[in-house]
Amino acid sequence: VAEVPLRSGALPSGSLASWREVAEALDAGRGLEETLLTVSVPEDLAVVVTEAIADCVLAAEQRAIAGVLTDTSISAFGRLMLFALQGTPALDVVTTNYDRLVEVHAARAGVRVDSTFYGHTVGRFDPLLSREELLQMQRSSGRGRKSSVSQRAHIRLSKPHGSLDWYSRDNQHYRSDLPLGGSRRIVAPGGNKYRLGYEVPFDVHRARANEAIDKASALLFIGYGFNDDHLQTHIVERIAHVPTV
Repeated sequence: VAEVPLRSGALPSGSLASWREVAEALDAGRGLEETLLTVSVPEDLAVVVTEAIADCVLAAEQRAIAGVLTDTSISAFGRLMLFALQGTPALDVVTTNYDRLVEVHAARAGVRVDSTFYGHTVGRFDPLLSREELLQMQRSSGRGRKSSVSQRAHIRLSKPHGSLDWYSRDNQHYRSDLPLGGSRRIVAPGGNKYRLGYEVPFDVHRARANEAIDKASALLFIGYGFNDDHLQTHIVERIAHVPTV
């Protein structure tokens, strides 16, 4: 309610009228997601709301990341990843959050991440090259030595709602901690949430997340609300067949 009017000076009167309706609902105590699903919000206003949401999450994320990186011990989630990877070369992690906390926990624990982007300072969206960065050459000892290629232990990270470090420009999709300009690629609450979930790169992450759920031998949920249309059908089906916590 405080931020959006500061950012919406160039919006047409119709969009501002829609925002007043949203603001009244928020002031009355309704939740943001519920409100944006019931009030019709024009595309230009949706962009402004998404920017405000991204900046709000970013501020909270920075405080959380500082805590993870300054802690003298590996976090509980980092230890969990290390433990799980003792029994499998790859662990699927699915998050509908926009923050980079999973990636930071993994880095703090020394766990590699397949994020579907390859490169470092500015990563480009390419699921194949992202996987290939995890390959390593192994040579057997003794006579007739042979070489083989295997994957380093890692997590396969799926973020069907996008991430604060995703950007798109000229039909190219990037991941970077640098402020590249333009809108961050996140699926914010609202009426366009379902449609955006079928755009690149959200669609690849949604499909990968659902494939991971369908093939899972067990499921662990941490702080999940069981209310996301992109994943729920697959989750309900799989819970009936595998151990779940």
